[in-house]
Amino acid sequence: MEGIGDVGMDAARGDLMKKLDDDTAIHVLQYLDTTRDIACASGVCRSWRRFVLEGQLWKGLCLKEFPEVKTFEEVAEIDLTRDAQAAGSSGSSFRQNLEREERIYRHLLRELRHEPAIEKSCIRDAVVASSTDNYPEESIVQTLYPRPRYSDDITPSYWSSTGQRDVNCPETLTYNLMSNLCVVHEVRIRPFQAFFQIGHPIYSAKYIRIRLGYAIEKPTTDCESPKKEYVWSYESPKFIMEQADSMQVFKLPRPVLCIGGVLQVELLGRVQTQELDQLYYICICHVSVVGWPVSDFRARLSGDQRKFFLDYIGQFQANEAGGDAANKLLVPEGETPAGTWMSFAERIRQLRATRVLRPNRLFLNTLLGNITVASLLLAQEDQEDSSDDEVDMEDVDGDGDEEEEDSHL
Repeated sequence: MEGIGDVGMDAARGDLMKKLDDDTAIHVLQYLDTTRDIACASGVCRSWRRFVLEGQLWKGLCLKEFPEVKTFEEVAEIDLTRDAQAAGSSGSSFRQNLEREERIYRHLLRELRHEPAIEKSCIRDAVVASSTDNYPEESIVQTLYPRPRYSDDITPSYWSSTGQRDVNCPETLTYNLMSNLCVVHEVRIRPFQAFFQIGHPIYSAKYIRIRLGYAIEKPTTDCESPKKEYVWSYESPKFIMEQADSMQVFKLPRPVLCIGGVLQVELLGRVQTQELDQLYYICICHVSVVGWPVSDFRARLSGDQRKFFLDYIGQFQANEAGGDAANKLLVPEGETPAGTWMSFAERIRQLRATRVLRPNRLFLNTLLGNITVASLLLAQEDQEDSSDDEVDMEDVDGDGDEEEEDSHL
């Protein structure tokens, strides 16, 4: 029993991760599933920081919540003011590349999780409908503008398919989103009720399905105009559509990152015939998409039109130039955990008491568990102290205010 106690005390005083090989340690840390945990792990010590970088934990967290991220073949930081890649993004060391990739995925995850209050639809414009009964009066463009259903001086706005005898004949409505990178939460669709027909029939579909993806140019001959094909990276399950004159909400099982900026609504099954010709029609009054564009990033299609490059085009900040220097930014806004070493370090940084902190540098390094972090926190204080020394040299009145302030500290 005494031997076991001694072993336990030794383990408590040491870092258990150091007893594991690098691959095993990285595998263990990959079970961290929150931004807070990953941020805190990065600040434990230099070896843990290295495990977080080499294990690509921030990218892994993005993939867990948004599997579409696997489409990105490469990532880069782009300085739009210079129209070039940021310094250090090419020809740099392995460590610098890992830090750059971590920065990009950390900012990407923050934007993917951000839910701004968007009142208007994320649809930019209508592309094409699989069929149209009366063009342009009943074209897909009519689904973008919700208007009064019917009155004497305003005609109703809706899209109508052509009539079919087969109730299983599907229809599709294809739209471009506001950006080629958009997070989509739900789609809202309102079937059209024909108040001008006997019985006021509602031309809804039985089911709908949502597809997200991108367009590619199809090879054509010189005499043919360019054609587009669509590649769908996400397809939702089928949702039941009610035969009701109301805005119906179809919430996706999870938020989905649309890479390519194309959304398609597939309308399956027909339920209503028109009395005039006894053919089945589907008519939609309005389509709206709830989500938001990922503004600080852009996606570029690769040469083979199967993969994408992810460019971070957000404004660069000087204090994010290095990986260790950015440790205090690893926790997204609003998620800094009170009571952790991060908040404690922030309090130290805000003290602005250079002459008190400098003699305790060694103690702070030991307490924070990261020499680089403690040195960072004191770097700005050293700069301020240098400027203070210059002021002291110019203090000719000799009133000793600085010394008195130091004694109070």
